[in-house]
Amino acid sequence: MKKKRCVKDSLLKNILIKEENRIYNILLSMENGDEPFTLENVKNRIKGTVEEKINPDFYYHFDGYFKIKFGLGELSDGTKYHYELFKKQLKEYKPKLFLNEINTKFIDDFVYYLKTEKNVGNSGIGTRLKCFSAVLNKFVVDELISYNPCKNVTRPKENKRDTFLNQADLKKIVTADLKMGNLTKGLEITRKLFLFSCYTGLRYSDVMNLKKENIVDNQKIKITMLKTKEEVTVYLNDYSLKILKTANLASKKDKDFVFERRENVSVNRDLKLIGMRAKIKKHLTFHVARHTFGSILAINKTPINLIKEFMGHKDIRVTQIYMNSDEETSKKVMNTVIF
Repeated sequence: MKKKRCVKDSLLKNILIKEENRIYNILLSMENGDEPFTLENVKNRIKGTVEEKINPDFYYHFDGYFKIKFGLGELSDGTKYHYELFKKQLKEYKPKLFLNEINTKFIDDFVYYLKTEKNVGNSGIGTRLKCFSAVLNKFVVDELISYNPCKNVTRPKENKRDTFLNQADLKKIVTADLKMGNLTKGLEITRKLFLFSCYTGLRYSDVMNLKKENIVDNQKIKITMLKTKEEVTVYLNDYSLKILKTANLASKKDKDFVFERRENVSVNRDLKLIGMRAKIKKHLTFHVARHTFGSILAINKTPINLIKEFMGHKDIRVTQIYMNSDEETSKKVMNTVIF
């Protein structure tokens, strides 16, 4: 029987994490400021009897914010990944960044860098700006800065998530020739991950987090989704089982990952090449695989409540987004209607 968490224990843990982080920041600030580490100085700084100087380093405060948010369990592994990627790319653009350098122009320039140098699409840029704005909002609350310049930056319109593949498209991807020299292995891994998502509806984060222990009797997958923390059961079909056979599960331990590692950025870059090789004009991203799963189930007249269950949606209105069709399907429907 699972032990019930005590509310007081949770509150105490949160208070201790915050206090630990505050003391850590004080000590780090003293070290960076070459302040003598005497017992009296440390006691005075912790008690607040000495005015604390604000460290101007953005990344120093970002790490403190991130440590608290993740320590309190407010960030899922998927969200954690987005914050880490945001920091990584921001540091690549500006290795040393001070708080007083962050203004609307700086953010606009960073967005331009993401578009031109990193080939980040509108959805990715929107995610980076969302992370940036959340951090700066906290800095305003903590009185590190006076305002959040992200509020003056218009987020690009995200690509509509209504693209999905039909059976003919999937066959093209399965049979596409991906022999491209040293790119071949990465493309093959990405194709395998993408098709597995098409056949199971799992997000990229859940496919990459899938472990042998999540495969039950070679018949179904039971996994807690990283994004929603909801447990879902997905039944395996001939297509997904065929891919699992290539994963050599017999040689793996229960805690081992099923698939080879491949970064999300690399996967979406690979998918552009795979789309070209398969002669598919649709814009491929990993989310298209999940949309394909839901849409093909809908086309095959799967009850919407089952699609909702398989995809782990909390609200059926989210599932209805996947209940669309392409031009070919629409034509077939109209040709079979008797008026």
